[in-house]
Amino acid sequence: MCGRVTQFSRWEEIVRSLGAPAVAAAARYNISPGTPLLSLRREQGRLLTEPLFWGFTPAWAAPEAGEAGHANARVEGIFEKPTFRDAARLRRCLVPVDGYYEWKTEGRMKLPYYFRAADGGPLAFAGLWSLQVVPDGPPRRSLCLLTVAPNREAGEVHSRMPVLLPPEKRNDWLSERALDPEAFAAFAVTAPDRSLAMQRVSADVNRVSVDAPHLVEALRGATDQPDFLGDLLG
Repeated sequence: MCGRVTQFSRWEEIVRSLGAPAVAAAARYNISPGTPLLSLRREQGRLLTEPLFWGFTPAWAAPEAGEAGHANARVEGIFEKPTFRDAARLRRCLVPVDGYYEWKTEGRMKLPYYFRAADGGPLAFAGLWSLQVVPDGPPRRSLCLLTVAPNREAGEVHSRMPVLLPPEKRNDWLSERALDPEAFAAFAVTAPDRSLAMQRVSADVNRVSVDAPHLVEALRGATDQPDFLGDLLG
């Protein structure tokens, strides 16, 4: 899975490289599902840069107050899943980030790690978006991130990793042409080994209320403390 990301600096390079509209956005070091996540998508030929709710809800689902939706979707068999099938064909988005967090389970402890591109640049996550009509309210657009089996670095921490789009695939991913399963599979691949760098970081990231630059800094000289899943969600 991928449950926390950052957008604080170099993610804007991807927006510029794709010719998408620039937006003013505050630096964010601890973005969690259930909150807006800045993304790129194409609609009626226009390339848009906008925040989408991170928690995919299909258009046909009955709106439920407080429903979190799906933060992630596995690429395996995605065309067999009614929730994601239409979006995989037609409603794809790209999420530019500086990096993401993942937790490694060791006994009763969950140790946070921060992943970034090995070359120091930004990362482009593949996502799907949905438009849901809400009675007596504005339409709700939401997204999820796609995940695959991990490469060597990510696999040291977790059994999944986000789909990372290299520069040569980003424009095609954002096109509005329909993808069949074979064409989709060409995008839904594991990033090469050694493409990511990772480091242990502070357990402060477990609290979604903490959003500060120190969260992405390498943890040095600290003693690990027991950590529980509830802390990751609170």
